[in-house]
Amino acid sequence: MADFLYKGVVDWFLDQMAQDAILPGDRMPSLRVLSKQLGLSLNTIIHGYELLGEDGWIESRPKSGYFVCHRSETKPALLLASETLIKLANDGAKPAWSCLAHRGALVDQSDAFLSPTTRQEDVHLPVLGKGHLTARESISDYLKGLGIKAHASQIWLGYSPLAMFTQSVQTLTQRGDAVLVLTPCDPRITTTLQSLGRQVIALGSGERGADLDIAIRCLRDESIRLVVLPGQFSFPAGQLISNLSLRRWLAIIEETKLPVIEWDMCSHLAYRAGSMMTYKSLDSSDHIVYIGGVESKGVGRSASWCLAGRHQSVLEGAFLGADMSLSDTQQTALSDALQPNSKRSLTRRAREIWANSERVKAHLEARLGEHVSFASSKGGMSLWMHLSTPLDMAGTTALLANFRHAIVPGALVSHEADAKHWFAVNVTLDDVEPLAKALAEHLVSDEASPDNQNIEPLEESTEEADLAPAVEPEDIEPEDIEPEDVETESMDSDVTLSEVVETANTAKASSEEKVITKEEDKKSRDASTEPLYNPMLDLINHDFG
Repeated sequence: MADFLYKGVVDWFLDQMAQDAILPGDRMPSLRVLSKQLGLSLNTIIHGYELLGEDGWIESRPKSGYFVCHRSETKPALLLASETLIKLANDGAKPAWSCLAHRGALVDQSDAFLSPTTRQEDVHLPVLGKGHLTARESISDYLKGLGIKAHASQIWLGYSPLAMFTQSVQTLTQRGDAVLVLTPCDPRITTTLQSLGRQVIALGSGERGADLDIAIRCLRDESIRLVVLPGQFSFPAGQLISNLSLRRWLAIIEETKLPVIEWDMCSHLAYRAGSMMTYKSLDSSDHIVYIGGVESKGVGRSASWCLAGRHQSVLEGAFLGADMSLSDTQQTALSDALQPNSKRSLTRRAREIWANSERVKAHLEARLGEHVSFASSKGGMSLWMHLSTPLDMAGTTALLANFRHAIVPGALVSHEADAKHWFAVNVTLDDVEPLAKALAEHLVSDEASPDNQNIEPLEESTEEADLAPAVEPEDIEPEDIEPEDVETESMDSDVTLSEVVETANTAKASSEEKVITKEEDKKSRDASTEPLYNPMLDLINHDFG
């Protein structure tokens, strides 16, 4: 029996987890139900749930209850901010075609979300222009929860956020202009800019955002004509950008007076309750063109909205010419999804995606073990997964041929040197087992390849060398050293004995550093379960450059 009654709640939970009666993503029994089931008081159950929450086993979501979290046994993959700017090659429409093949992995896989509630014959023609006032008022109320004050008359509706983005880029810039983009981001942003003939300059962001010192230097040295900022959770890793970093970016925008586009498709997919701060919510001068929306894989089940800000007069003609209007039925479905108490509300769907992401993460980690690790996620449409060894070309091609709707290769999302180690995995998948099985087969086959087997004799020789007795410099007499014992191109006669021994030891150390065994790699990854984070370093490096 537990020392204290509330520890009995913890014991019950761990026993249920051991029997797989409760899995990550499941909803916990209500406090009153569990109180009757265990025969404990309500205060005891509350205290037990608090202990489970402190240890990361469960999470409380307001007006929803308690949910089971996945506790990773491996060290999270760290995503560091880049120290250099990367100019992407202008490959025309080729990257856009590659990205189009993976569109399914970038949107919600649900067939029911934003589906029309009326029969097909009741669908009317699209409404020309911005859309119905009632639909735009619903969006205006929704944006207030994000801290964005926008009148309904300032909102434009459309069926595709990418079409709005394309029209904005073509209107605000010219062919050949340089555009600064924070990555990793939705790959449709960079590929669209490349297909439009813009020079894309990518700045890699880490878990705490981008290095603002590098961004300022880029804006000063390069002739940047547009800045594209992915909003909260638009990164595959789902970073939650600090308010200080957001304010620093707004100060930079105010100083440069450059047009800015914020791509914010995932603000409703936060893993924590409460309103999410956006760049637009701090934009008092209306420099930012804000593009948001909801996307689903079903035809006619996507919707987007745009706040043009001070660029309203310029973009108005472009939006009218593109004719991106929604039908009456689509606007009704969108208005219904924006209501918090609706059966198909964004809030309810976000809770379902969060629960499914915990299940996906737990399943992949259980199937692939130490081969994968995940960047710490706080929301969004995908998991940012790191492979211990990248797949070869044949393995990647075979994997993408069957799972284009589920994963996006890291080379499309990020442009860093280690991009081949990363994949963005869609967390709205109903069944992740086929993907996990295919990944396991490819990773195991790569590990058993002849190239990897050739490394084993080197590991054995390294172990034998480690077993040899160490020789101190003072134990060696000058007459004990033969010329063939020291490999060198040339040696003067006046070289001292200590220099010879130091040279030999340095050569041995460098050869040992080239061979890293699997056991050493595993120990380094399992050294801690959480990445170390110093808030003062975050403040200094990113918020004050």
